Amino acid sequence: MSDLLNRDTRRAAARTARVGTGPTPDQSRMLAAVAFKTSGLVVVIATTLVLVTLVSVNSDLTGTLGAIAGTWFAVHLVPLTIGGTSLGVAPLLPTLIIGWSVARTVHRAVDPDTERRMVRWVFAASLAGPLAVTAIALAVAGDASTVIGLSSPNALAAFSWVAGVHAAASGTGLILARWDSLVLRRGVQEWVRALVAPLVRALSILVAGGAAVVLLALLASWETAGALVESGRDFVGMLGLTALSVLYLPNVLIGALAVATGSTAGFGDASVSLFATTGGPLPPLPILAVLPEGPAQTIWVVMLAVPIGAGLLLGRDCAIRSADIQVAVSSVWVVAAAAGVLAALFGYAAGGSLGTFGTVEVTVWSFGLLTFAWLAVAGTISAAIVVWRRAEPEPEPEHEHDEPASAVVPAAEVAIEAAPASEPKDGLDVEEVVEAEVVDELPAEPAQEPVAEPAVDADTDEPLDAEIVAPPGDTDGPAR
Repeated sequence: MSDLLNRDTRRAAARTARVGTGPTPDQSRMLAAVAFKTSGLVVVIATTLVLVTLVSVNSDLTGTLGAIAGTWFAVHLVPLTIGGTSLGVAPLLPTLIIGWSVARTVHRAVDPDTERRMVRWVFAASLAGPLAVTAIALAVAGDASTVIGLSSPNALAAFSWVAGVHAAASGTGLILARWDSLVLRRGVQEWVRALVAPLVRALSILVAGGAAVVLLALLASWETAGALVESGRDFVGMLGLTALSVLYLPNVLIGALAVATGSTAGFGDASVSLFATTGGPLPPLPILAVLPEGPAQTIWVVMLAVPIGAGLLLGRDCAIRSADIQVAVSSVWVVAAAAGVLAALFGYAAGGSLGTFGTVEVTVWSFGLLTFAWLAVAGTISAAIVVWRRAEPEPEPEHEHDEPASAVVPAAEVAIEAAPASEPKDGLDVEEVVEAEVVDELPAEPAQEPVAEPAVDADTDEPLDAEIVAPPGDTDGPAR
C-alpha cells in the first residue's frame, strides 16, 4: 500500500514539475525562430522591394513605412484601400511561399517524439509572431494614412487573414512532422491514411492540368502578351509588369482550372466559361493575355479532360488500395469532397475587388461543386472497372502434352502387348505372364484345394505345362 502511495506521489510531483517548468534556453531560442523567422524575412524583403521601387522612380522616401505595412497586408491577402480605390485581389504566389516557409520551419522544430506541451508552444509561437507584426503594421498604416493614400485596413479582417494563413501552414508542418506519431499512437484510422496519397495525386493532376491550359492559352496569344509587356516603355516598367504577372500566375491558374471544370471566371464585366465569353475592360497586365478575345470555341470542351483524367486516376488509386467496391467508391467520394472544398477555398482567396475594373472572381460554389462532381463520377466508374477486372478469374493454363483419357492404357493391356502369345518364356504361356503382371491388382481369392505339382520332364528338368495337351495322334510329345 505504501508503495502505491509513493508511486502516486512521485507521479503527481512529476506532473506538477512539468506544468510549472518553462522552456529551456534552447527551446526558447527555437520558439523565437519559429515566431519571427518567416515574418522577419517578409519584412526585410518588403523593405528592399519598396526602397528599390521608390529609388528607381526617383521618388523621395516619404511614406516608406506605410508602403512596407501595405506590402505585409497584401502578401497575407488582406483587402486594402489605396487612394480611395479598393484592392482586394492580392497575388497568391507570395502567400504560398510564406506558407511553405512557415510549414518548413515548424516541421524542423518538432519531431515524432516531441512532447505535446512543446507542440502547443510551437503552434502558438507560429501565430504570435505574425500577429505581433500585424499589430505594428496596423499602427504604421494608420500613421501613414496622413502622408500617402493608404488607409488602415479593418483590424478584424487583418488579424483573421494573417492568423488563417499561418495557422494553415503551421498545422500542415506539424502534421507532416508528427505523422508517424499520429498514426501509431493516436490510432488514426486505416482508411484515413489510405486517402492521403490519392488526394495529393488528384490535386497534383488538377494543378498540372490548369498550368497546361494557361501555358497553351499564353502561347496562342503570345503577340498580345508581348505588346502588353512593351507597354511598360522602359526597362524598369517592363520588368515590373513581368514580375507582377509572375506573382499573379497562381490566380490565373485557378481561374483556368475553374473554366476547365465548367465553372465561370470573371474579371469585372468580362467573363469566360467553356460555353460563352463576355468582353470587358482589362488592366494592361501581360498575364491577362490568356483571356480569349473572341467567342467560345467548341474545341474548349477538351479542357474537361483535366478533371475527368484526375477522377479516373483517383478511382484507380482507391481501387488498388481496396478490393471491396464499396470501400473503393466511398474513398473516391471522400477524396472528391475534400478536393472540392479546397477548390472552393482557393477560388475564394484568388478573387476580390479591383477598384474601377470591378470584381475578379470565380464562381466559388460551382467551382467546388463541379470539382467534386467530376472527380466523384469519373472516379466511381474507374474504381468499379478496376475492381471488376481484378475480380475476374484468371484462365487456367493449357497443358500441351496432355493426352485424352482414351489414350491411357491399363497396365494389364500393356503387359499383354509386351508379351506375345507365340513366344512363351521359360515354360510359361501367355496366361501365366498376364497373371504375374497383374497379381498385385487382383483382389484376394478364397483359399482353394491344393493341386498337384506339375510334372517335370526328366530330360530337360523343365516343368511341363499341364494345360497344354498334345493332340490325339501326335507321337512327338507336346508342342513347346
